[in-house]
Amino acid sequence: MKKIITAIAFIALTTVSAKAIDFGGFSVTAGLANNTSVFGASGTESEYSETGTLPETNKEHGIFTDEFSSQFVELGIGQWVSVGYEMTSDPIQTPRTITNEGKDNQNSVQVDFNDLETQYVKINFPGGMFAKLGATTMDIKLNHTSAGSRTYPNRTSEGTSIGLGYQGYVGESGLGYRFETSYLEFDNVESNNGVATTGNFNKVEVTNMEGAVAKFAITYTLGRN
Repeated sequence: MKKIITAIAFIALTTVSAKAIDFGGFSVTAGLANNTSVFGASGTESEYSETGTLPETNKEHGIFTDEFSSQFVELGIGQWVSVGYEMTSDPIQTPRTITNEGKDNQNSVQVDFNDLETQYVKINFPGGMFAKLGATTMDIKLNHTSAGSRTYPNRTSEGTSIGLGYQGYVGESGLGYRFETSYLEFDNVESNNGVATTGNFNKVEVTNMEGAVAKFAITYTLGRN
């Protein structure tokens, strides 16, 4: 997907750059956004015994909501095409889940999705509406505590995003505002506790990671067309 985004940006630059330079068509937009999201995923935990057999497999599907902030910067190439980069400034956090509470084998699991980054192409339509296609990456941190005190290393997942929105401005100034909704989908990931299958080996697989995000942003544009 990153290669597709790069190719689209390159085509946009090469096809409209001459006109943009002639008519001052380049612009730069920076924005601060508040995001309200709902995410869902399926998780499978495989717990092996000390003999290396698989005595128990736990499967769950969860949905959670969270709010987070983000910042973005865009390069406008003429009137109709922009390319941009957005990153989150705080983690997206799942609720903490506790199983076997109060027992010797109590487990506690909570997941942080850190450094969500998106590279995107934005197509602008007359009247302020726009569509976006992006490539995303994020770091996944599994916060797990159990009687075995094993840890799981962080993992990185890539994905895609599509979105629709509206960009408005305050009069003729560069100060603006933006409403946007987007859908995100991420690749499957897995992690394990780093021990041998004969040493209480555990493996966690996360699949079907997807989410929807509603965004409100304050923007400022230099060189507004």
